Amino acid sequence: MLKIKEGKLIASNMSFALPEDFTLDLRMPGGGYHVLEFKSENEVVKGGIVYINIEFEKSEMTVQENMEEFMENNELKNKGEFFPVTRGQGTALGAFYTGGRVTYIYDERYDFPENSLKQNQVSITIQLSRMKGKKLGQTIYDVLKLPSVKAFLDSVEYF
Repeated sequence: MLKIKEGKLIASNMSFALPEDFTLDLRMPGGGYHVLEFKSENEVVKGGIVYINIEFEKSEMTVQENMEEFMENNELKNKGEFFPVTRGQGTALGAFYTGGRVTYIYDERYDFPENSLKQNQVSITIQLSRMKGKKLGQTIYDVLKLPSVKAFLDSVEYF
């Protein structure tokens, strides 16, 4: 359950502002997790679409184990090492992935004490996907510097 306060959504483990100029996809996935998906409304990146996903889940694995499983299940490659990401009072684990020529992902995951929904992890993924027949004008690293994406990430607090 999310509470709204001072323009931010607040969960038992984190808070964040809604990303500007993105639409919220209200389709609910199956499984034991909850996802909010935001999609760039217009071509904020030449030739690409940007997705921001926030996923809450119950997991028996560590965040690194989950990230490694995510890479394997989606045939992704890690673009460097895992690294710490501090937001608010908590530190998540971050990574960049690539999935061939069409998908680039920034991922950060955070462990927290189990909440009332039995969830103990949250992940934020920012995905840059190439539009069919177009060439990307920027990288995932550039996407993280876009004013709307940067403001969203700067608003995230883990606790």
